[in-house]
Amino acid sequence: MPEDAWQSIDIIKNKEGEPHVLQQKVEVYGGEHGESTGYTKPTVQHRLVPLTQLTKS
Repeated sequence: MPEDAWQSIDIIKNKEGEPHVLQQKVEVYGGEHGESTGYTKPTVQHRLVPLTQLTKS
């Protein structure tokens, strides 16, 4: 069974000019279903995360 993870795609600014990271959900396979270990498959789900939440000040 694959596990879900988020992959950072790009950095964009919102309407107020604050930087956000565009992330895409990926499925990570561990090799038990004939896939290579660490194989990732992108999904259509995306999210925007404020850059300040992903970096340390």
